[in-house]
Amino acid sequence: MKIKSFIIALLLLPAVLSANVMMANNAKQESLISKLPKKGKIVKETNIEALGAKDLELSNGVRVLFKSTDPGDDEVMIRATQRGGSSLYGEQDWANCEKFNAFFGQRIWAGHNNEWIQNFSDKKIVVFQSMDTYEDRVDGSSSVKDLETLFQLIYLQFTDVTMDKNNYNTLIKAMEQELKEDEQATDDLFFQENVFMDSIMSVSSDHNWRHKIFKSSDMARLNYDRIVEIARERTVNAAGYTFVIVGPVDEAAIRPLIERYIASLPAQKGVKSDWVNVATHPQRDVICHFTHKMKDPRASINIRWINTQIPYSSENEIKARLLSDYLKFERHRERINTDKYGAYHPVGGNHQHYMEGDKPFTEVHAFVTVKPEFADEVTRILKEEMEKACEHIDEASLEEYKQEMIQTHENYRNKTGDWKWVPILQNYASTGEVDIDKDDVPFIKSLTAEDISAFARQLLATGHTLEIVMTPE
Repeated sequence: MKIKSFIIALLLLPAVLSANVMMANNAKQESLISKLPKKGKIVKETNIEALGAKDLELSNGVRVLFKSTDPGDDEVMIRATQRGGSSLYGEQDWANCEKFNAFFGQRIWAGHNNEWIQNFSDKKIVVFQSMDTYEDRVDGSSSVKDLETLFQLIYLQFTDVTMDKNNYNTLIKAMEQELKEDEQATDDLFFQENVFMDSIMSVSSDHNWRHKIFKSSDMARLNYDRIVEIARERTVNAAGYTFVIVGPVDEAAIRPLIERYIASLPAQKGVKSDWVNVATHPQRDVICHFTHKMKDPRASINIRWINTQIPYSSENEIKARLLSDYLKFERHRERINTDKYGAYHPVGGNHQHYMEGDKPFTEVHAFVTVKPEFADEVTRILKEEMEKACEHIDEASLEEYKQEMIQTHENYRNKTGDWKWVPILQNYASTGEVDIDKDDVPFIKSLTAEDISAFARQLLATGHTLEIVMTPE
Protein backbone atom coordinates (compact mmCIF):
# COMPACT_ATOMS: atom_id res chain seq x y z
CA MET A 1 0.00 0.00 0.00
CA LYS A 2 2.90 2.33 0.57
CA ILE A 3 3.96 1.77 -3.06
CA LYS A 4 0.46 2.63 -4.21
CA SER A 5 0.50 5.85 -2.15
CA PHE A 6 3.81 6.78 -3.72
CA ILE A 7 2.43 6.24 -7.23
CA ILE A 8 -0.63 8.38 -6.47
CA ALA A 9 1.66 11.09 -5.11
CA LEU A 10 3.67 11.02 -8.33
CA LEU A 11 0.54 11.31 -10.43
CA LEU A 12 -0.59 14.27 -8.34
CA LEU A 13 2.78 15.99 -8.25
CA PRO A 14 2.08 18.49 -11.06
CA ALA A 15 -1.17 19.52 -9.41
CA VAL A 16 0.14 19.56 -5.87
CA LEU A 17 3.39 21.39 -6.41
CA SER A 18 2.71 23.58 -9.41
CA ALA A 19 1.94 26.59 -7.28
CA ASN A 20 5.04 26.10 -5.18
CA VAL A 21 7.73 24.93 -7.55
CA MET A 22 8.40 27.37 -10.36
CA MET A 23 10.56 26.10 -13.17
CA ALA A 24 12.97 28.04 -15.29
CA ASN A 25 12.34 29.73 -18.58
CA ASN A 26 12.80 33.39 -17.72
CA ALA A 27 9.52 34.22 -19.49
CA LYS A 28 8.52 37.00 -17.13
CA GLN A 29 10.53 39.51 -15.17
CA GLU A 30 7.73 41.66 -13.76
CA SER A 31 7.01 41.81 -10.05
CA LEU A 32 4.65 39.30 -8.52
CA ILE A 33 3.17 42.16 -6.51
CA SER A 34 1.37 44.89 -8.44
CA LYS A 35 1.89 47.46 -5.67
CA LEU A 36 4.96 46.99 -3.52
CA PRO A 37 4.36 47.26 0.23
CA LYS A 38 5.63 50.24 2.18
CA LYS A 39 8.98 49.46 3.72
CA GLY A 40 9.35 48.85 7.40
CA LYS A 41 12.61 49.24 9.29
CA ILE A 42 15.25 47.32 11.16
CA VAL A 43 15.02 48.99 14.57
CA LYS A 44 17.57 46.93 16.49
CA GLU A 45 20.39 44.59 15.58
CA THR A 46 22.72 42.40 17.58
CA ASN A 47 25.80 40.51 16.46
CA ILE A 48 25.83 36.85 17.40
CA GLU A 49 29.58 36.58 17.17
CA ALA A 50 29.79 32.88 18.05
CA LEU A 51 27.50 32.04 15.12
CA GLY A 52 28.67 34.72 12.70
CA ALA A 53 25.05 35.87 12.42
CA LYS A 54 22.83 38.92 12.98
CA ASP A 55 19.78 39.10 15.24
CA LEU A 56 17.42 41.75 13.88
CA GLU A 57 14.28 43.29 15.40
CA LEU A 58 11.92 44.86 12.88
CA SER A 59 9.54 47.77 13.26
CA ASN A 60 6.50 45.49 13.14
CA GLY A 61 7.83 43.26 15.94
CA VAL A 62 9.11 40.44 13.76
CA ARG A 63 12.46 38.89 14.66
CA VAL A 64 14.93 37.88 11.95
CA LEU A 65 18.14 35.88 12.34
CA PHE A 66 20.38 36.11 9.30
CA LYS A 67 23.61 34.31 8.49
CA SER A 68 25.62 34.99 5.36
CA THR A 69 27.40 31.82 4.29
CA ASP A 70 30.37 31.32 2.00
CA PRO A 71 29.63 31.27 -1.72
CA GLY A 72 29.21 27.74 -2.94
CA ASP A 73 25.71 26.35 -2.79
CA ASP A 74 23.45 28.59 -4.82
CA GLU A 75 20.55 28.38 -2.38
CA VAL A 76 18.95 30.76 0.10
CA MET A 77 16.76 29.22 2.78
CA ILE A 78 14.06 30.98 4.79
CA ARG A 79 12.13 29.45 7.66
CA ALA A 80 9.55 31.34 9.71
CA THR A 81 8.11 29.72 12.84
CA GLN A 82 5.78 30.59 15.66
CA ARG A 83 4.08 28.74 18.49
CA GLY A 84 0.51 27.65 17.91
CA GLY A 85 -0.28 24.90 15.43
CA SER A 86 -3.26 22.59 15.62
CA SER A 87 -3.16 22.72 19.44
CA LEU A 88 -5.26 25.90 19.12
CA TYR A 89 -8.10 24.11 17.32
CA GLY A 90 -10.86 21.90 18.67
CA GLU A 91 -12.29 18.58 17.56
CA GLN A 92 -14.59 20.23 15.02
CA ASP A 93 -11.46 21.21 13.04
CA TRP A 94 -9.63 17.92 13.51
CA ALA A 95 -9.99 16.75 9.90
CA ASN A 96 -9.05 20.14 8.43
CA CYS A 97 -5.93 20.31 10.61
CA GLU A 98 -5.05 16.66 10.02
CA LYS A 99 -4.91 17.18 6.24
CA PHE A 100 -3.81 20.83 6.28
CA ASN A 101 -0.27 20.12 5.09
CA ALA A 102 -1.50 18.02 2.18
CA PHE A 103 -2.97 21.12 0.58
CA PHE A 104 0.01 23.48 0.81
CA GLY A 105 0.76 22.90 -2.88
CA GLN A 106 -2.64 24.09 -4.00
CA ARG A 107 -1.77 27.72 -3.41
CA ILE A 108 -1.77 30.66 -5.83
CA TRP A 109 -0.66 34.18 -5.06
CA ALA A 110 -2.05 37.59 -5.93
CA GLY A 111 -4.68 36.10 -8.24
CA HIS A 112 -2.16 34.48 -10.60
CA ASN A 113 -2.87 30.95 -11.75
CA ASN A 114 -0.41 28.10 -11.58
CA GLU A 115 0.68 28.30 -15.21
CA TRP A 116 1.63 31.95 -14.83
CA ILE A 117 3.63 31.19 -11.68
CA GLN A 118 5.43 28.31 -13.38
CA ASN A 119 6.73 30.67 -16.06
CA PHE A 120 7.77 33.42 -13.72
CA SER A 121 11.33 32.64 -12.64
CA ASP A 122 14.36 31.03 -14.22
CA LYS A 123 15.25 28.73 -11.36
CA LYS A 124 13.33 26.56 -8.94
CA ILE A 125 11.61 28.34 -6.04
CA VAL A 126 9.81 26.53 -3.24
CA VAL A 127 7.46 28.20 -0.76
CA PHE A 128 4.95 26.44 1.47
CA GLN A 129 3.03 26.75 4.71
CA SER A 130 2.57 23.96 7.23
CA MET A 131 1.75 23.28 10.84
CA ASP A 132 2.16 20.53 13.37
CA THR A 133 0.60 20.16 16.80
CA TYR A 134 2.54 23.02 18.39
CA GLU A 135 4.11 25.10 15.63
CA ASP A 136 3.24 27.07 12.51
CA ARG A 137 5.80 27.27 9.71
CA VAL A 138 6.42 29.02 6.44
CA ASP A 139 9.39 27.65 4.48
CA GLY A 140 11.02 28.88 1.31
CA SER A 141 14.14 28.49 -0.77
CA SER A 142 15.52 29.80 -4.05
CA SER A 143 18.66 30.56 -5.98
CA VAL A 144 20.43 33.82 -5.19
CA LYS A 145 19.30 35.22 -8.54
CA ASP A 146 15.64 34.65 -7.62
CA LEU A 147 16.00 36.06 -4.12
CA GLU A 148 13.57 38.96 -4.50
CA THR A 149 10.95 36.68 -6.02
CA LEU A 150 11.37 34.39 -3.02
CA PHE A 151 10.80 37.32 -0.65
CA GLN A 152 7.74 38.38 -2.61
CA LEU A 153 6.27 34.89 -2.35
CA ILE A 154 6.96 34.83 1.39
CA TYR A 155 5.18 38.19 1.66
CA LEU A 156 2.19 36.87 -0.30
CA GLN A 157 2.13 33.71 1.82
CA PHE A 158 1.27 35.96 4.75
CA THR A 159 -0.97 38.47 2.99
CA ASP A 160 -2.74 36.70 0.11
CA VAL A 161 -3.67 33.22 1.30
CA THR A 162 -5.68 31.47 -1.39
CA MET A 163 -5.91 27.92 -2.67
CA ASP A 164 -6.49 26.52 -6.15
CA LYS A 165 -9.97 24.92 -5.95
CA ASN A 166 -9.40 22.65 -8.95
CA ASN A 167 -6.22 21.20 -7.50
CA TYR A 168 -7.95 20.88 -4.12
CA ASN A 169 -10.73 18.83 -5.71
CA THR A 170 -8.22 16.66 -7.56
CA LEU A 171 -6.39 15.84 -4.34
CA ILE A 172 -9.67 15.18 -2.50
CA LYS A 173 -10.66 12.59 -5.10
CA ALA A 174 -7.26 10.90 -4.86
CA MET A 175 -7.46 10.81 -1.05
CA GLU A 176 -10.94 9.32 -1.15
CA GLN A 177 -9.89 6.65 -3.60
CA GLU A 178 -6.81 5.66 -1.63
CA LEU A 179 -8.64 5.50 1.70
CA LYS A 180 -11.47 3.40 0.24
CA GLU A 181 -9.02 0.99 -1.37
CA ASP A 182 -7.15 0.64 1.91
CA GLU A 183 -10.33 0.00 3.91
CA GLN A 184 -11.69 -2.47 1.33
CA ALA A 185 -8.37 -4.23 0.91
CA THR A 186 -8.50 -7.97 0.58
CA ASP A 187 -4.96 -8.14 1.97
CA ASP A 188 -5.84 -9.51 5.39
CA LEU A 189 -2.39 -8.83 6.84
CA PHE A 190 -2.49 -5.16 5.80
CA PHE A 191 -5.93 -4.79 7.40
CA GLN A 192 -4.70 -6.49 10.60
CA GLU A 193 -1.77 -4.08 10.84
CA ASN A 194 -4.10 -1.10 10.45
CA VAL A 195 -6.38 -2.36 13.21
CA PHE A 196 -3.40 -2.97 15.49
CA MET A 197 -1.87 0.46 14.78
CA ASP A 198 -5.22 2.13 15.46
CA SER A 199 -5.28 0.43 18.87
CA ILE A 200 -1.71 1.46 19.66
CA MET A 201 -2.44 5.10 18.81
CA SER A 202 -5.60 5.08 20.90
CA VAL A 203 -4.03 3.49 23.97
CA SER A 204 -0.77 5.48 23.93
CA SER A 205 -2.62 8.82 23.63
CA ASP A 206 -5.15 7.83 26.31
CA HIS A 207 -7.88 7.84 23.63
CA ASN A 208 -7.20 11.43 22.58
CA TRP A 209 -9.21 12.32 19.45
CA ARG A 210 -6.20 14.22 18.12
CA HIS A 211 -4.38 10.95 17.42
CA LYS A 212 -7.05 8.84 15.78
CA ILE A 213 -6.56 7.35 12.33
CA PHE A 214 -8.01 9.35 9.43
CA LYS A 215 -10.61 7.25 7.60
CA SER A 216 -12.70 7.62 4.46
CA SER A 217 -15.70 8.56 6.57
CA ASP A 218 -13.74 11.61 7.77
CA MET A 219 -13.45 13.04 4.24
CA ALA A 220 -16.88 14.63 4.61
CA ARG A 221 -15.48 16.74 7.46
CA LEU A 222 -12.94 18.46 5.20
CA ASN A 223 -14.01 21.97 4.22
CA TYR A 224 -12.23 24.01 1.57
CA ASP A 225 -13.24 27.41 2.98
CA ARG A 226 -12.31 26.44 6.53
CA ILE A 227 -8.86 25.17 5.52
CA VAL A 228 -8.16 28.49 3.80
CA GLU A 229 -9.48 30.33 6.87
CA ILE A 230 -7.18 28.37 9.18
CA ALA A 231 -4.21 29.18 6.91
CA ARG A 232 -5.09 32.87 7.17
CA GLU A 233 -5.51 32.67 10.93
CA ARG A 234 -2.04 31.17 11.29
CA THR A 235 -0.41 34.01 9.32
CA VAL A 236 -2.59 37.02 10.16
CA ASN A 237 -0.12 38.32 12.76
CA ALA A 238 3.52 38.12 11.69
CA ALA A 239 4.75 39.52 15.03
CA GLY A 240 4.68 36.04 16.50
CA TYR A 241 7.10 34.66 13.92
CA THR A 242 10.85 34.37 14.02
CA PHE A 243 12.47 34.25 10.58
CA VAL A 244 15.74 32.43 9.98
CA ILE A 245 17.50 33.31 6.72
CA VAL A 246 20.64 31.47 5.61
CA GLY A 247 22.51 31.68 2.34
CA PRO A 248 25.43 33.02 0.29
CA VAL A 249 24.09 36.59 0.25
CA ASP A 250 25.77 39.78 1.46
CA GLU A 251 24.11 41.58 4.35
CA ALA A 252 23.93 44.72 2.23
CA ALA A 253 21.82 42.85 -0.33
CA ILE A 254 19.51 41.18 2.15
CA ARG A 255 18.67 44.17 4.37
CA PRO A 256 16.50 46.05 1.82
CA LEU A 257 14.54 42.87 1.10
CA ILE A 258 13.96 42.25 4.81
CA GLU A 259 12.70 45.80 5.26
CA ARG A 260 10.52 45.71 2.14
CA TYR A 261 8.91 42.30 2.46
CA ILE A 262 9.16 41.18 6.11
CA ALA A 263 9.15 44.42 8.11
CA SER A 264 6.04 45.40 6.12
CA LEU A 265 4.03 42.30 7.03
CA PRO A 266 0.78 42.96 8.95
CA ALA A 267 1.50 42.46 12.63
CA GLN A 268 0.21 43.22 16.08
CA LYS A 269 3.45 44.28 17.68
CA GLY A 270 3.96 42.62 21.05
CA VAL A 271 1.15 40.11 20.48
CA LYS A 272 2.47 36.60 19.98
CA SER A 273 0.75 33.29 19.40
CA ASP A 274 1.29 30.50 21.90
CA TRP A 275 0.52 26.83 21.97
CA VAL A 276 -1.84 24.93 24.28
CA ASN A 277 -0.51 21.78 25.91
CA VAL A 278 -2.84 19.12 24.51
CA ALA A 279 -0.74 15.97 24.89
CA THR A 280 -2.37 13.15 26.84
CA HIS A 281 -0.88 9.83 27.94
CA PRO A 282 -2.11 7.17 30.34
CA GLN A 283 -1.23 7.95 33.92
CA ARG A 284 -1.38 4.28 34.81
CA ASP A 285 -0.21 0.91 33.51
CA VAL A 286 -2.47 -0.33 30.73
CA ILE A 287 -3.10 -3.89 29.54
CA CYS A 288 -5.04 -4.00 26.27
CA HIS A 289 -5.55 -7.52 24.93
CA PHE A 290 -8.10 -8.02 22.18
CA THR A 291 -9.00 -10.43 19.40
CA HIS A 292 -9.52 -9.84 15.70
CA LYS A 293 -10.76 -12.05 12.88
CA MET A 294 -7.80 -13.21 10.78
CA LYS A 295 -7.27 -15.37 7.71
CA ASP A 296 -3.61 -15.75 8.69
CA PRO A 297 -3.66 -16.21 12.48
CA ARG A 298 -0.81 -14.49 14.30
CA ALA A 299 -0.26 -12.52 17.51
CA SER A 300 0.91 -8.91 17.36
CA ILE A 301 2.59 -7.58 20.50
CA ASN A 302 3.63 -4.03 21.38
CA ILE A 303 5.07 -3.04 24.76
CA ARG A 304 5.63 0.65 25.40
CA TRP A 305 7.39 2.13 28.41
CA ILE A 306 6.39 5.81 28.59
CA ASN A 307 7.45 8.62 30.90
CA THR A 308 6.46 12.30 31.12
CA GLN A 309 8.75 13.10 34.07
CA ILE A 310 12.25 12.63 32.64
CA PRO A 311 13.64 16.09 31.74
CA TYR A 312 14.34 16.70 28.08
CA SER A 313 18.04 16.81 27.13
CA SER A 314 20.32 15.48 24.42
CA GLU A 315 21.99 13.34 27.10
CA ASN A 316 18.71 11.64 28.00
CA GLU A 317 17.92 11.12 24.31
CA ILE A 318 21.24 9.26 23.95
CA LYS A 319 20.49 7.10 27.00
CA ALA A 320 17.03 6.25 25.66
CA ARG A 321 18.47 5.19 22.33
CA LEU A 322 21.20 3.05 23.87
CA LEU A 323 18.66 1.32 26.12
CA SER A 324 16.41 0.65 23.12
CA ASP A 325 19.27 -0.66 21.00
CA TYR A 326 20.53 -2.91 23.77
CA LEU A 327 17.11 -4.45 24.38
CA LYS A 328 16.21 -4.80 20.71
CA PHE A 329 19.45 -6.19 19.34
CA GLU A 330 21.03 -7.85 22.35
CA ARG A 331 18.28 -9.26 24.55
CA HIS A 332 14.96 -9.45 22.69
CA ARG A 333 16.36 -10.93 19.49
CA GLU A 334 18.45 -13.40 21.43
CA ARG A 335 15.48 -14.84 23.30
CA ILE A 336 12.69 -14.48 20.73
CA ASN A 337 13.91 -16.40 17.73
CA THR A 338 12.04 -17.56 14.65
CA ASP A 339 12.58 -21.28 15.36
CA LYS A 340 10.88 -21.54 18.72
CA TYR A 341 8.22 -18.85 18.64
CA GLY A 342 7.63 -18.58 14.91
CA ALA A 343 8.43 -14.87 14.88
CA TYR A 344 7.52 -13.45 11.47
CA HIS A 345 10.37 -10.95 11.67
CA PRO A 346 13.06 -10.01 14.20
CA VAL A 347 11.89 -8.15 17.28
CA GLY A 348 11.63 -4.45 16.52
CA GLY A 349 11.94 -1.49 18.82
CA ASN A 350 12.59 2.20 19.02
CA HIS A 351 12.73 5.19 21.30
CA GLN A 352 11.41 8.75 21.46
CA HIS A 353 12.53 11.67 23.59
CA TYR A 354 11.21 15.14 22.79
CA MET A 355 9.15 18.07 24.02
CA GLU A 356 5.37 18.10 23.52
CA GLY A 357 4.77 21.82 23.92
CA ASP A 358 6.24 22.53 27.35
CA LYS A 359 6.16 18.92 28.51
CA PRO A 360 8.86 16.26 28.08
CA PHE A 361 7.97 12.83 26.72
CA THR A 362 10.11 9.70 26.71
CA GLU A 363 9.28 6.29 25.31
CA VAL A 364 11.04 3.01 24.65
CA HIS A 365 9.02 0.34 22.90
CA ALA A 366 9.32 -3.19 21.54
CA PHE A 367 7.15 -5.05 19.04
CA VAL A 368 7.00 -8.45 17.39
CA THR A 369 4.56 -10.80 15.63
CA VAL A 370 4.60 -14.47 16.64
CA LYS A 371 2.47 -17.59 16.51
CA PRO A 372 -0.71 -17.04 18.56
CA GLU A 373 0.03 -19.81 21.08
CA PHE A 374 3.18 -17.98 22.20
CA ALA A 375 1.60 -14.53 22.75
CA ASP A 376 1.60 -14.66 26.56
CA GLU A 377 5.11 -16.12 26.82
CA VAL A 378 6.68 -13.61 24.42
CA THR A 379 4.89 -10.70 26.12
CA ARG A 380 6.34 -11.88 29.42
CA ILE A 381 9.84 -12.12 27.92
CA LEU A 382 9.73 -8.56 26.54
CA LYS A 383 8.78 -7.14 29.94
CA GLU A 384 11.18 -9.44 31.76
CA GLU A 385 14.16 -8.18 29.76
CA MET A 386 13.36 -4.54 30.58
CA GLU A 387 13.22 -5.46 34.27
CA LYS A 388 16.58 -7.20 33.94
CA ALA A 389 18.05 -4.14 32.22
CA CYS A 390 17.14 -2.11 35.30
CA GLU A 391 19.51 -4.31 37.30
CA HIS A 392 22.25 -5.22 34.84
CA ILE A 393 23.45 -4.44 31.32
CA ASP A 394 26.34 -6.25 29.74
CA GLU A 395 29.22 -3.79 29.42
CA ALA A 396 30.78 -5.41 26.35
CA SER A 397 27.49 -5.48 24.46
CA LEU A 398 26.74 -1.86 25.35
CA GLU A 399 30.15 -0.85 24.04
CA GLU A 400 29.21 -2.20 20.60
CA TYR A 401 26.11 0.02 20.45
CA LYS A 402 28.06 2.99 21.76
CA GLN A 403 30.56 2.63 18.93
CA GLU A 404 27.78 2.52 16.34
CA MET A 405 26.27 5.68 17.82
CA ILE A 406 29.64 7.43 17.87
CA GLN A 407 30.12 6.64 14.18
CA THR A 408 26.67 8.07 13.38
CA HIS A 409 27.41 11.29 15.26
CA GLU A 410 30.80 11.71 13.62
CA ASN A 411 29.31 11.16 10.16
CA TYR A 412 26.74 13.87 10.84
CA ARG A 413 29.33 16.33 12.12
CA ASN A 414 31.44 15.79 9.01
CA LYS A 415 28.58 16.73 6.69
CA THR A 416 28.75 20.15 5.12
CA GLY A 417 26.02 22.42 3.81
CA ASP A 418 24.29 25.65 4.68
CA TRP A 419 21.14 23.74 5.70
CA LYS A 420 22.67 22.85 9.07
CA TRP A 421 22.62 26.50 10.14
CA VAL A 422 18.83 26.71 10.08
CA PRO A 423 18.23 24.49 13.17
CA ILE A 424 21.26 26.01 14.91
CA LEU A 425 19.82 29.52 14.55
CA GLN A 426 16.34 28.27 15.46
CA ASN A 427 17.72 26.77 18.64
CA TYR A 428 19.48 30.05 19.46
CA ALA A 429 16.25 31.99 18.88
CA SER A 430 14.28 29.81 21.30
CA THR A 431 16.89 29.10 23.97
CA GLY A 432 19.62 31.73 23.60
CA GLU A 433 22.14 28.89 23.54
CA VAL A 434 25.00 28.77 21.04
CA ASP A 435 25.11 25.17 19.90
CA ILE A 436 27.38 24.70 16.89
CA ASP A 437 27.55 21.04 15.96
CA LYS A 438 27.49 19.95 19.59
CA ASP A 439 29.94 17.13 20.04
CA ASP A 440 28.14 14.37 21.96
CA VAL A 441 30.92 11.83 21.44
CA PRO A 442 32.72 12.49 24.76
CA PHE A 443 29.44 12.01 26.63
CA ILE A 444 28.66 8.78 24.76
CA LYS A 445 32.14 7.43 25.54
CA SER A 446 31.71 8.27 29.23
CA LEU A 447 28.48 6.29 29.65
CA THR A 448 28.67 3.07 31.62
CA ALA A 449 26.34 0.07 31.82
CA GLU A 450 25.18 1.33 35.21
CA ASP A 451 24.24 4.69 33.68
CA ILE A 452 21.88 2.95 31.24
CA SER A 453 20.49 0.69 33.97
CA ALA A 454 19.82 3.77 36.10
CA PHE A 455 18.00 5.36 33.17
CA ALA A 456 15.88 2.20 32.74
CA ARG A 457 15.00 2.30 36.46
CA GLN A 458 14.02 5.96 36.14
CA LEU A 459 11.90 5.19 33.07
CA LEU A 460 9.93 2.53 34.92
CA ALA A 461 9.83 4.12 38.38
CA THR A 462 8.21 7.39 37.29
CA GLY A 463 6.49 6.12 34.13
CA HIS A 464 3.98 3.55 32.96
CA THR A 465 3.89 0.37 30.90
CA LEU A 466 1.44 -0.11 28.02
CA GLU A 467 0.86 -3.69 26.90
CA ILE A 468 -1.08 -4.03 23.64
CA VAL A 469 -1.63 -7.51 22.24
CA MET A 470 -3.87 -8.60 19.33
CA THR A 471 -4.62 -12.29 18.83
CA PRO A 472 -6.97 -14.13 16.45
CA GLU A 473 -10.60 -14.77 17.37
